[in-house]
Amino acid sequence: MIKKIIILTGFILAAALPVRAEDSGFSFLRVPVKALPASLGEATVAMGGDASCILYNPGALPYCNAKKISAGYVNYIADIQIGNVTYIHPLKERSTAGLSLSYLNSGDIKQTTLLDPTGAGLGDFSYSSFVLQASYGRELLKDIYAGASLKGIYDQTLDYSAAGGAVDLGCIYQLDPATVAQKIFMAKKKRNYGTSLKLGLSVNNLGMAAKAFVATKEKMPLTVRAGMEYRPFSDRLVILLAGNKAVDNPFKMNFGTELNFMKHLSLRLGYNGSLGNIQNGSDLDDFAGLGAGFGIRYKKYSIDYAYTPFPGLGHPMRLDLSLEI
Repeated sequence: MIKKIIILTGFILAAALPVRAEDSGFSFLRVPVKALPASLGEATVAMGGDASCILYNPGALPYCNAKKISAGYVNYIADIQIGNVTYIHPLKERSTAGLSLSYLNSGDIKQTTLLDPTGAGLGDFSYSSFVLQASYGRELLKDIYAGASLKGIYDQTLDYSAAGGAVDLGCIYQLDPATVAQKIFMAKKKRNYGTSLKLGLSVNNLGMAAKAFVATKEKMPLTVRAGMEYRPFSDRLVILLAGNKAVDNPFKMNFGTELNFMKHLSLRLGYNGSLGNIQNGSDLDDFAGLGAGFGIRYKKYSIDYAYTPFPGLGHPMRLDLSLEI
Protein backbone atom coordinates (compact mmCIF):
# COMPACT_ATOMS: atom_id res chain seq x y z
CA MET A 1 0.00 0.00 0.00
CA ILE A 2 2.82 2.42 0.84
CA LYS A 3 4.31 1.92 -2.63
CA LYS A 4 1.00 2.85 -4.25
CA ILE A 5 0.71 5.96 -2.06
CA ILE A 6 4.20 7.01 -3.20
CA ILE A 7 3.14 6.54 -6.84
CA LEU A 8 0.05 8.68 -6.32
CA THR A 9 2.05 11.35 -4.47
CA GLY A 10 4.47 11.45 -7.37
CA PHE A 11 1.59 12.16 -9.72
CA ILE A 12 0.44 14.99 -7.45
CA LEU A 13 3.86 16.61 -7.21
CA ALA A 14 4.52 16.34 -10.93
CA ALA A 15 1.14 17.80 -11.78
CA ALA A 16 1.43 20.69 -9.35
CA LEU A 17 4.73 22.01 -10.71
CA PRO A 18 3.30 24.00 -13.65
CA VAL A 19 0.72 25.85 -11.56
CA ARG A 20 1.93 29.41 -11.07
CA ALA A 21 0.24 32.77 -10.88
CA GLU A 22 -0.69 34.18 -14.27
CA ASP A 23 -3.84 35.40 -16.00
CA SER A 24 -5.77 32.96 -18.14
CA GLY A 25 -8.67 33.00 -20.59
CA PHE A 26 -11.23 30.51 -21.89
CA SER A 27 -13.26 31.17 -18.73
CA PHE A 28 -16.06 28.79 -19.79
CA LEU A 29 -13.78 25.93 -18.75
CA ARG A 30 -14.19 27.08 -15.13
CA VAL A 31 -17.99 26.90 -15.09
CA PRO A 32 -19.54 23.71 -13.64
CA VAL A 33 -21.96 22.54 -16.33
CA LYS A 34 -23.30 19.37 -14.64
CA ALA A 35 -25.76 19.30 -11.76
CA LEU A 36 -24.22 16.61 -9.53
CA PRO A 37 -20.76 18.18 -9.06
CA ALA A 38 -22.26 21.68 -8.72
CA SER A 39 -24.49 20.54 -5.84
CA LEU A 40 -21.49 18.86 -4.16
CA GLY A 41 -19.23 21.93 -4.24
CA GLU A 42 -17.21 20.51 -7.16
CA ALA A 43 -15.47 18.26 -4.62
CA THR A 44 -15.88 15.26 -6.94
CA VAL A 45 -12.32 14.64 -8.14
CA ALA A 46 -12.32 11.23 -6.38
CA MET A 47 -15.93 10.34 -7.21
CA GLY A 48 -16.81 7.90 -9.98
CA GLY A 49 -19.94 6.31 -11.36
CA ASP A 50 -21.56 9.44 -12.78
CA ALA A 51 -21.19 10.81 -16.31
CA SER A 52 -19.97 14.14 -14.89
CA CYS A 53 -16.65 12.55 -13.85
CA ILE A 54 -15.47 12.95 -17.46
CA LEU A 55 -15.20 16.71 -16.80
CA TYR A 56 -13.24 16.46 -13.53
CA ASN A 57 -11.16 13.30 -13.52
CA PRO A 58 -10.97 10.94 -16.52
CA GLY A 59 -9.35 8.42 -14.20
CA ALA A 60 -12.80 7.90 -12.63
CA LEU A 61 -14.35 6.72 -15.91
CA PRO A 62 -13.83 2.96 -15.22
CA TYR A 63 -16.32 3.28 -12.34
CA CYS A 64 -19.04 3.92 -14.95
CA ASN A 65 -20.14 0.36 -15.69
CA ALA A 66 -23.02 1.01 -18.12
CA LYS A 67 -23.50 2.85 -21.39
CA LYS A 68 -25.06 6.19 -20.57
CA ILE A 69 -26.08 9.38 -22.32
CA SER A 70 -26.62 12.52 -20.26
CA ALA A 71 -27.98 15.90 -21.36
CA GLY A 72 -27.92 18.96 -19.14
CA TYR A 73 -29.03 22.59 -19.12
CA VAL A 74 -27.92 25.50 -16.94
CA ASN A 75 -29.91 28.69 -16.44
CA TYR A 76 -26.87 30.76 -15.47
CA ILE A 77 -26.47 34.35 -14.30
CA ALA A 78 -27.15 37.34 -16.59
CA ASP A 79 -29.39 35.23 -18.85
CA ILE A 80 -26.41 33.12 -19.96
CA GLN A 81 -27.50 29.73 -21.28
CA ILE A 82 -25.28 26.64 -20.92
CA GLY A 83 -25.77 23.09 -22.14
CA ASN A 84 -23.92 19.79 -22.13
CA VAL A 85 -24.28 16.36 -23.73
CA THR A 86 -22.13 13.46 -22.51
CA TYR A 87 -21.87 9.86 -23.65
CA ILE A 88 -20.13 7.14 -21.60
CA HIS A 89 -19.17 3.78 -23.15
CA PRO A 90 -17.59 1.00 -21.03
CA LEU A 91 -15.04 -1.18 -22.86
CA LYS A 92 -13.27 -4.43 -22.08
CA GLU A 93 -10.57 -4.92 -19.44
CA ARG A 94 -11.99 -2.39 -16.95
CA SER A 95 -11.68 0.57 -19.28
CA THR A 96 -14.18 3.23 -20.35
CA ALA A 97 -14.35 5.87 -23.07
CA GLY A 98 -16.47 8.99 -23.24
CA LEU A 99 -17.41 12.04 -25.30
CA SER A 100 -18.65 15.40 -24.07
CA LEU A 101 -19.87 18.55 -25.80
CA SER A 102 -20.53 21.74 -23.83
CA TYR A 103 -21.74 25.10 -25.08
CA LEU A 104 -22.37 28.57 -23.69
CA ASN A 105 -24.34 31.43 -25.21
CA SER A 106 -24.58 34.86 -23.61
CA GLY A 107 -27.75 35.94 -25.41
CA ASP A 108 -28.05 39.47 -26.74
CA ILE A 109 -25.84 42.09 -25.08
CA LYS A 110 -26.11 45.81 -25.88
CA GLN A 111 -23.01 46.98 -27.69
CA THR A 112 -21.33 50.09 -26.23
CA THR A 113 -18.11 52.04 -26.80
CA LEU A 114 -16.13 54.66 -24.89
CA LEU A 115 -17.51 57.32 -27.23
CA ASP A 116 -21.05 55.95 -27.03
CA PRO A 117 -21.56 54.43 -23.55
CA THR A 118 -25.33 54.17 -24.10
CA GLY A 119 -24.93 52.06 -27.22
CA ALA A 120 -27.63 53.95 -29.12
CA GLY A 121 -27.81 52.64 -32.65
CA LEU A 122 -24.92 50.19 -32.23
CA GLY A 123 -27.11 47.12 -31.94
CA ASP A 124 -26.49 43.96 -29.92
CA PHE A 125 -23.81 41.29 -29.88
CA SER A 126 -23.40 37.89 -28.26
CA TYR A 127 -20.65 35.66 -26.96
CA SER A 128 -20.52 31.91 -27.47
CA SER A 129 -18.16 29.12 -26.48
CA PHE A 130 -17.91 25.42 -27.34
CA VAL A 131 -15.86 22.61 -25.76
CA LEU A 132 -15.59 19.17 -27.39
CA GLN A 133 -13.88 16.48 -25.31
CA ALA A 134 -12.87 12.84 -25.84
CA SER A 135 -11.78 10.81 -22.80
CA TYR A 136 -10.47 7.38 -21.88
CA GLY A 137 -9.77 5.74 -18.53
CA ARG A 138 -8.72 2.28 -17.37
CA GLU A 139 -7.32 0.30 -14.45
CA LEU A 140 -3.52 0.54 -14.63
CA LEU A 141 -2.62 -1.54 -11.58
CA LYS A 142 -4.71 -3.21 -8.92
CA ASP A 143 -6.84 -0.47 -7.34
CA ILE A 144 -5.15 2.29 -9.38
CA TYR A 145 -7.10 3.89 -12.22
CA ALA A 146 -5.89 6.53 -14.66
CA GLY A 147 -7.29 8.42 -17.61
CA ALA A 148 -6.78 11.26 -20.05
CA SER A 149 -8.96 13.67 -22.01
CA LEU A 150 -8.26 15.64 -25.16
CA LYS A 151 -10.42 18.68 -25.78
CA GLY A 152 -10.83 21.50 -28.24
CA ILE A 153 -12.18 24.92 -27.28
CA TYR A 154 -13.68 27.59 -29.52
CA ASP A 155 -14.80 31.09 -28.43
CA GLN A 156 -16.52 33.63 -30.68
CA THR A 157 -17.87 37.17 -30.36
CA LEU A 158 -18.62 39.75 -33.07
CA ASP A 159 -15.99 39.26 -35.80
CA TYR A 160 -13.42 37.80 -33.40
CA SER A 161 -12.75 34.20 -32.41
CA ALA A 162 -10.22 32.18 -30.44
CA ALA A 163 -9.45 28.47 -30.41
CA GLY A 164 -7.27 26.18 -28.36
CA GLY A 165 -6.56 22.65 -27.26
CA ALA A 166 -6.04 21.14 -23.83
CA VAL A 167 -5.46 17.85 -22.03
CA ASP A 168 -6.86 16.56 -18.74
CA LEU A 169 -4.98 13.89 -16.78
CA GLY A 170 -6.33 12.07 -13.76
CA CYS A 171 -5.98 9.07 -11.48
CA ILE A 172 -7.83 7.40 -8.61
CA TYR A 173 -6.50 5.08 -5.94
CA GLN A 174 -9.04 2.77 -4.26
CA LEU A 175 -8.25 1.85 -0.65
CA ASP A 176 -9.78 -0.25 2.10
CA PRO A 177 -10.54 2.06 5.06
CA ALA A 178 -9.77 -0.68 7.60
CA THR A 179 -6.34 -1.31 6.06
CA VAL A 180 -5.55 2.41 6.16
CA ALA A 181 -6.62 2.65 9.79
CA GLN A 182 -4.53 -0.37 10.76
CA LYS A 183 -1.32 0.59 8.95
CA ILE A 184 -1.32 4.34 9.46
CA PHE A 185 -3.19 4.83 12.74
CA MET A 186 -2.37 1.44 14.31
CA ALA A 187 -6.10 0.83 14.77
CA LYS A 188 -7.68 -2.41 15.92
CA LYS A 189 -8.94 -4.79 13.24
CA LYS A 190 -12.42 -5.50 14.57
CA ARG A 191 -13.84 -2.00 14.25
CA ASN A 192 -15.81 -0.79 11.22
CA TYR A 193 -13.97 2.02 9.44
CA GLY A 194 -16.25 2.26 6.42
CA THR A 195 -16.72 0.44 3.15
CA SER A 196 -14.85 2.58 0.62
CA LEU A 197 -12.10 5.19 0.44
CA LYS A 198 -10.78 6.74 -2.75
CA LEU A 199 -8.03 9.28 -3.38
CA GLY A 200 -8.25 11.29 -6.56
CA LEU A 201 -5.99 13.64 -8.50
CA SER A 202 -6.48 15.51 -11.76
CA VAL A 203 -4.72 18.14 -13.82
CA ASN A 204 -7.25 20.00 -15.95
CA ASN A 205 -6.80 22.29 -18.95
CA LEU A 206 -3.14 21.65 -19.63
CA GLY A 207 -2.68 23.31 -23.03
CA MET A 208 -2.58 26.55 -24.96
CA ALA A 209 -4.47 28.70 -27.45
CA ALA A 210 -3.92 27.97 -31.12
CA LYS A 211 -5.72 31.09 -32.37
CA ALA A 212 -5.95 34.44 -30.57
CA PHE A 213 -8.94 36.78 -30.38
CA VAL A 214 -6.78 39.69 -31.58
CA ALA A 215 -3.02 39.44 -31.08
CA THR A 216 -2.27 37.81 -27.73
CA LYS A 217 -3.06 34.12 -27.30
CA GLU A 218 -4.90 33.47 -24.06
CA LYS A 219 -3.64 30.92 -21.57
CA MET A 220 -5.72 27.97 -20.42
CA PRO A 221 -7.16 28.03 -16.86
CA LEU A 222 -4.85 25.25 -15.67
CA THR A 223 -6.17 23.67 -12.47
CA VAL A 224 -4.87 20.92 -10.20
CA ARG A 225 -7.40 19.06 -8.04
CA ALA A 226 -6.74 16.51 -5.30
CA GLY A 227 -9.28 14.99 -2.97
CA MET A 228 -10.95 12.01 -1.35
CA GLU A 229 -14.28 10.19 -1.32
CA TYR A 230 -15.26 8.27 1.82
CA ARG A 231 -18.28 5.99 2.23
CA PRO A 232 -18.68 5.04 5.91
CA PHE A 233 -21.96 3.11 5.49
CA SER A 234 -21.92 1.47 2.07
CA ASP A 235 -23.51 3.86 -0.45
CA ARG A 236 -25.95 5.46 1.97
CA LEU A 237 -23.59 8.32 2.83
CA VAL A 238 -20.85 9.83 0.67
CA ILE A 239 -18.39 12.36 2.10
CA LEU A 240 -16.22 14.38 -0.28
CA LEU A 241 -13.24 16.63 0.37
CA ALA A 242 -11.09 18.27 -2.30
CA GLY A 243 -8.55 21.02 -2.75
CA ASN A 244 -7.95 22.84 -6.00
CA LYS A 245 -5.29 25.29 -7.21
CA ALA A 246 -6.01 27.27 -10.35
CA VAL A 247 -3.22 28.97 -12.27
CA ASP A 248 -4.49 32.46 -11.44
CA ASN A 249 -6.32 31.88 -8.14
CA PRO A 250 -5.25 30.88 -4.62
CA PHE A 251 -5.67 27.38 -3.22
CA LYS A 252 -9.26 26.61 -2.22
CA MET A 253 -11.05 23.78 -0.40
CA ASN A 254 -14.33 22.20 -1.49
CA PHE A 255 -16.67 19.95 0.49
CA GLY A 256 -19.66 17.82 -0.37
CA THR A 257 -21.95 15.20 1.10
CA GLU A 258 -24.61 12.95 -0.41
CA LEU A 259 -27.35 10.97 1.33
CA ASN A 260 -28.87 8.07 -0.61
CA PHE A 261 -32.27 6.55 0.12
CA MET A 262 -33.48 3.21 -1.29
CA LYS A 263 -31.19 3.60 -4.34
CA HIS A 264 -33.77 5.94 -5.88
CA LEU A 265 -33.28 9.31 -4.17
CA SER A 266 -30.16 11.30 -3.33
CA LEU A 267 -29.94 14.55 -1.37
CA ARG A 268 -26.79 16.63 -1.82
CA LEU A 269 -25.12 19.60 -0.15
CA GLY A 270 -21.76 21.17 -0.89
CA TYR A 271 -19.48 24.16 -0.48
CA ASN A 272 -17.25 25.52 -3.24
CA GLY A 273 -14.37 27.52 -1.77
CA SER A 274 -13.66 29.19 -5.11
CA LEU A 275 -17.07 30.88 -4.94
CA GLY A 276 -17.15 31.51 -1.21
CA ASN A 277 -15.62 34.99 -1.42
CA ILE A 278 -18.36 36.44 -3.66
CA GLN A 279 -19.77 39.32 -1.63
CA ASN A 280 -22.18 41.94 -3.01
CA GLY A 281 -23.82 43.30 0.10
CA SER A 282 -26.94 41.21 -0.47
CA ASP A 283 -28.91 39.10 1.99
CA LEU A 284 -27.43 35.98 0.38
CA ASP A 285 -23.77 36.83 1.04
CA ASP A 286 -23.63 34.24 3.83
CA PHE A 287 -24.64 31.56 1.33
CA ALA A 288 -21.86 32.29 -1.17
CA GLY A 289 -20.24 29.06 -2.32
CA LEU A 290 -23.04 26.81 -1.10
CA GLY A 291 -24.79 24.38 -3.39
CA ALA A 292 -27.68 21.98 -2.91
CA GLY A 293 -29.51 19.50 -5.05
CA PHE A 294 -31.02 16.08 -5.47
CA GLY A 295 -30.99 13.07 -7.74
CA ILE A 296 -33.83 10.73 -8.68
CA ARG A 297 -33.21 7.33 -10.27
CA TYR A 298 -35.81 4.95 -11.70
CA LYS A 299 -34.72 1.89 -13.67
CA LYS A 300 -32.52 3.25 -16.50
CA TYR A 301 -33.53 6.89 -16.02
CA SER A 302 -32.13 9.54 -13.70
CA ILE A 303 -32.67 13.24 -13.02
CA ASP A 304 -30.18 15.48 -11.24
CA TYR A 305 -30.86 19.03 -10.07
CA ALA A 306 -28.60 21.66 -8.48
CA TYR A 307 -29.12 25.14 -7.07
CA THR A 308 -26.09 27.38 -6.49
CA PRO A 309 -26.91 30.99 -5.48
CA PHE A 310 -24.67 33.86 -6.58
CA PRO A 311 -25.22 36.69 -4.06
CA GLY A 312 -26.56 39.76 -5.83
CA LEU A 313 -26.04 38.20 -9.27
CA GLY A 314 -28.59 35.46 -9.72
CA HIS A 315 -29.75 31.97 -8.86
CA PRO A 316 -28.20 29.47 -11.29
CA MET A 317 -30.06 26.18 -11.58
CA ARG A 318 -28.88 23.04 -13.35
CA LEU A 319 -30.90 20.10 -14.60
CA ASP A 320 -29.50 16.88 -16.08
CA LEU A 321 -31.41 13.99 -17.64
CA SER A 322 -29.58 10.67 -18.05
CA LEU A 323 -30.42 7.35 -19.66
CA GLU A 324 -28.60 4.01 -19.52
CA ILE A 325 -28.68 2.41 -22.96
